[in-house]
Amino acid sequence: MQFKVDENRRLFIKKDILEISQWTDDLESKNNEINTFSILNRQLVKCEKIQSLIQDFRRRNTLAMAALCKYEQNLRQELEFGSVEYDVQRAKVHEKKRVEYLMFIKDYRVLKTTIYNQLTQYKRK
Repeated sequence: MQFKVDENRRLFIKKDILEISQWTDDLESKNNEINTFSILNRQLVKCEKIQSLIQDFRRRNTLAMAALCKYEQNLRQELEFGSVEYDVQRAKVHEKKRVEYLMFIKDYRVLKTTIYNQLTQYKRK
């Protein structure tokens, strides 16, 4: 019975690690897009408000990436050396991380829409 519990614990932790890996890949991609938006703003739009939003998002993205990397490290240590059962409490912690990630993505969509709306004001001559 104990073997089955440990096997399930390891499986759930591996699932969480894979999900975190997907999130960090997505945040890295968002960082590249933000860099492009920043260049577009500096060269074309030249709006201080948008530049401020971009910088704010870049900082938040960096902090979110750091938090996810730390969380992933903790999970990897737990996978390798831990023996704490994967219970409802641990699932809630991961679900909280998921909600934070999804809220971050929603904020990014708002930023993107703001930038695109600003870009639609420009017409080709």
